[in-house]
Amino acid sequence: METRGSTPGLADRVGVLTIGESHSSASLVRSMPEFSLTDGAIINVEGFEGRNVSFQCKHKIASNSNKYFCKDPCKDEGEKLVTVEPGRRAESGRIALMDSGDGSFTVTFSHLQLSDSQKYWCAVDRPGLDTYTEVQLAVKKSTYIVLSLLNKMHQYS
Repeated sequence: METRGSTPGLADRVGVLTIGESHSSASLVRSMPEFSLTDGAIINVEGFEGRNVSFQCKHKIASNSNKYFCKDPCKDEGEKLVTVEPGRRAESGRIALMDSGDGSFTVTFSHLQLSDSQKYWCAVDRPGLDTYTEVQLAVKKSTYIVLSLLNKMHQYS
């Protein structure tokens, strides 16, 4: 288990929509100033500016719990971006959550912006201590239009 905010071994987990498990058992950890649980997984997501990206967050024994998606450090209610009830869909701005009813939920970012590149958390609202999975979102500048124009210019020369 690791404390929210730490990223040991991140280089081993880099990739598009990859999930890396560092530990399979859950234990209580101290994260100043509150307690929190993480499963040691990091979800790395890459997308392109202006496009949409979706990824899945999985949590054990969470089918009947509300799930939410928040900005790092995810310690205040104001950092929660969207909350979804079990088996439902919720949307706020460009972010939508779809709860599958089996403990997992899908996060969709629409019309990605470069400023969306940051750390987020997928979380489950639980009695006592919520559980979290780290999400690293990297948004890259879209180069499709430039490459398309270069190809057309090359065809006519």
